[in-house]
Formats: sequence, C-alpha cells, structure tokens
Amino acid sequence: MTDRSFYILGQSNYALSVVLDTLRLLYPADRISVEIVANLPPEQNDSLAWPYATPGVEAREVWWEDWTPQPGVPCLPGSIGRGRGAIVQFFQEKFGIGPERYGNTIHPSAVVPPTVEIGRGVHISPGVVVAPYARLGDFVVLNRSCSIGHHTTLDDLVSINPGVTVSGVCRIGRGVTIGSGATVLDQIAIGADTLIGAGSVVTKDVPAGVVAYGVPAKVVRSR
Repeated sequence: MTDRSFYILGQSNYALSVVLDTLRLLYPADRISVEIVANLPPEQNDSLAWPYATPGVEAREVWWEDWTPQPGVPCLPGSIGRGRGAIVQFFQEKFGIGPERYGNTIHPSAVVPPTVEIGRGVHISPGVVVAPYARLGDFVVLNRSCSIGHHTTLDDLVSINPGVTVSGVCRIGRGVTIGSGATVLDQIAIGADTLIGAGSVVTKDVPAGVVAYGVPAKVVRSR
C-alpha cells in the first residue's frame, strides 16, 4: 500500500465531494490523506452545510494562516466552479504556489485520448468524452457527461457544465463558462470571460466579456 498526500486549496464542499471521490477511484489500493486549506471565513462560505466525507480518504481542515506547505505535495483546486480563479490567485499571492504545483483529477470513466494536451489543475468528471488533439489549459473543468470535439482549444479557467457539447475545431477563451446542456457548433470562437446560458445553441462566434443565450444564442448584455 502506498501513502498518497494532497493539499486541496480552498474549500467548496460541493467540489470536495467530487474531487475526493475521484481520488479514491484513481488510487483504490492506496492510503490517501488530504489537507483542506480554507481561505474563506465560514460566514462567507455557503457550501459548508453539505457533506464531503469520502470512505477511504483521511481529510483534515486547516485555516490558511495556520498552514505551512511542504515541498513535493501536489495541490488540487478546492473548487470546480466560479471560485476556482480566485483560489488560484489567493494561494499564488500568499504562498507563491503556481500552476506547476497543481495536479489533475481525471475520473476513470472519462475518455481522454493520448493526443489531448492537458494543463495543470484540470478536473474531468465522470462520463466526459474528449476527442483527439483537443487542448485543455490550466484549471479547466469538464463537468459530468460533456463532450469536447477534436482540435478544440479550451483556454485557462474554462468551465464546461454538465451535458454540454463543444464541437470540433472550436476556440474557447480564458474564463468562459458554458451552461448545462448547451451546444457549440463546429469552428466557433468564444471570447474570454463570456457566459453562455444553459441550453443555448451557439451557431456563430461570440465576443469577449458578454452574456449570450438562446437558440440560436444571441448576446444580451455585457458581463
């Protein structure tokens, strides 16, 4: 049996339940311990009411001011939602922890060909399919049962929600969020920090920094 230790930076209990379950499945025969480093006071964290304990994973919570990081222990983002970027920035500023310290959590049921380029701090949930020659930047999240087409690029901090289809040869800019069940057609570009609403069908390029939704998707306002 191998002992495996991880730091989880930030504490979204929603994300912790998913990430810890993935670690348990990735290393079924190993002893896993995690230190969860909270950076929000409890009164600002609305996820704390939800359980995250996972059988076979030893978890300990610590406040960031009481934490001393040790070299060689991989870090994982403690959010798979909108708080991920703020967490990464916080621990970069306070402790100098850059992308190179982060590991990836890729669920064993996901289909990820060897030609896919994957950055750091990436999370891929159950049932995801990524086609050949896709590129996933740092801190990308692919949530349950989404599909990413061939030769498509997702820049850093992109969030793809459950059931989304992104077709081939697309370019999704940094910080874009695509809502559940949306479809992005072939060869579409979506600019940085844009939000695509749930259930939308994106048939043409979308600029940066806007909210777009509908069938077909149309820009409704600046973000």
